[in-house]
Amino acid sequence: MALTRRKEREIVFTLLFAARFQPGEDPEALLEELLEGCEEDGARESAYVRETFLGALAFREEADRMVAQAAVGWRPDRLSRTVSTVLNLALYEMKQNDQVPEKVAINEAVEIAKSFGEDGAGKFVNGVLGKLAEKQA
Repeated sequence: MALTRRKEREIVFTLLFAARFQPGEDPEALLEELLEGCEEDGARESAYVRETFLGALAFREEADRMVAQAAVGWRPDRLSRTVSTVLNLALYEMKQNDQVPEKVAINEAVEIAKSFGEDGAGKFVNGVLGKLAEKQA
C-alpha cells in the first residue's frame, strides 16, 4: 500500500528529528541508516521521503535564520527540537518545493506540531510560519 503524503511527511519529520542527534554525518549515509530503523512500509522507496529529508537537512541553517527573524525573542537554539524540526520541514516545503502549496505546508506543520510537540506548539508554529508567509506576500 502506498504511503499518503501526510504519512511521508511524518516520516520525514521523524528522520529529521533523529538527524539532530547525529550532526556532521554524511546526509546520504545518515538517511540510509535512519531508514534501516524505519518500520513504515514504503518509506525506503519513497522519492518524497528521500528528497525532502535531504533537502530539508541542507536547508536547516537557512530555516533557522528565518525563524530567528520571525520569532522575535526566541533564538532557534531555545526552541524545542520538535518545534525546530517542524519549522525546518515546513520552511523547506514553503521556500524550496514548488509542488507544495504554502498553505498546505503550514497546515501540515501545525498538525505535526500538535501530534508530536508540547502544548502550544501548534499555535507557535502557525504564528511563525504565518509571519514568514506574510513577509513573502
